[in-house]
Amino acid sequence: MVKKETAPKAGDIAKAIEEFAPLETQAAWDNSGFTVGSPCAIVHKALVALNCTKEVVEEAVAKGCDMLITHHPLIVHSPCMNILEGDVRGDAIAAAIRGGLTVYSSHTPLDKARGGLNDIMAAKLGLSGCEILGADGFGVVGTLKEKMSSSEFIGFVKKSFNAKNIRCSKPLKCKVLKVAVSSGGGQGSIKDALAKGAQVLVTGDVTHHNYYVPDGFMVMDIGHHQSEWPAVDLLVRLVKKNFPTFALLQSEKDISPIYYY
Repeated sequence: MVKKETAPKAGDIAKAIEEFAPLETQAAWDNSGFTVGSPCAIVHKALVALNCTKEVVEEAVAKGCDMLITHHPLIVHSPCMNILEGDVRGDAIAAAIRGGLTVYSSHTPLDKARGGLNDIMAAKLGLSGCEILGADGFGVVGTLKEKMSSSEFIGFVKKSFNAKNIRCSKPLKCKVLKVAVSSGGGQGSIKDALAKGAQVLVTGDVTHHNYYVPDGFMVMDIGHHQSEWPAVDLLVRLVKKNFPTFALLQSEKDISPIYYY
């Protein structure tokens, strides 16, 4: 008689992720970890997504999932003082509680981990000789396989990240060779990129005044969503490595909230 595999607890799944991206490495402002439910909950099926929106929560419930695993936390940045109907975050929290979901997120730990999102960004650009960009671990810097003109590099970045549109500061006149990357909203890495001698920083969520950069340097905004979308596949691989027969789904409702016309 073949012994049936026991369904894992949510805490077991979280542990598998945290062996790769330790929770203690998260930024002080982050809220990675469990936000709804219980680490002791038995999980038969889980949904993986980049964002923890109401639509994604409802999808997880509709598909019979016990757990939702995301990159962006359900609750982050500011204290959650209330859960009100009609509020974007409140609706998502209420839907998760009503649906009996346990929600776990690995945000900045997944960015910082070696082999994590920053290293994946660097790999997409074929960077070599990579090193950590700054003391906080948000980003890496390396060298392209060959020098490119600004226009060549812009086209290369768009193709590498499947980005239809990007924003950048004034294109460089010189050829690009040394490049820094920082996943998500990495405009805070501009100073570190300059200090490391990078000619370009590829990131997302760059605000107006951060496009005023010194001559010989360029900042490129490929979009927060595009830079972090690999998180979904990475989380799936981490869980599957430890629980190969576990029922794990990827969200079909998780889309970028930004539209271009």
